[in-house]
Amino acid sequence: MGVTERLDAGPPGRPLLAAGLLTAAGLVDAVSAWVHTGHARFAVTTADGVYQVDLGGWAEAHLAVGAAVLLAGLAVFTGQRWTVPLTICCVLPAVAVDLLLLPYAPVRTVVVVALDGAALRLLLRHHRMPRTG
Repeated sequence: MGVTERLDAGPPGRPLLAAGLLTAAGLVDAVSAWVHTGHARFAVTTADGVYQVDLGGWAEAHLAVGAAVLLAGLAVFTGQRWTVPLTICCVLPAVAVDLLLLPYAPVRTVVVVALDGAALRLLLRHHRMPRTG
């Protein structure tokens, strides 16, 4: 069908659930990164002393990828097939940035990466279904 081909084949709930999961993950990422842009300093204790680590640049990168995932999740709500590759291109860098920041926010990182992974799995399985009709 071309560019306007939709994700409507198969069970109707999968793309909507995936879109909701992606939107939630992107929102959590963007809000938590926005909070850290102003004061993203952590104290790290080692055998040599205490060091302050400034994560301001990483917080801005985190904000960008979180906003990208949020927008990709909203795009999936349209049901267009082109949103699947777009979502993959937005989620993979977001997962990489999340995993780099794992030591500073472990619970949030695990939740967001799990939401991203579940949404990608749903989208990819739905995307590969044979077309009917």
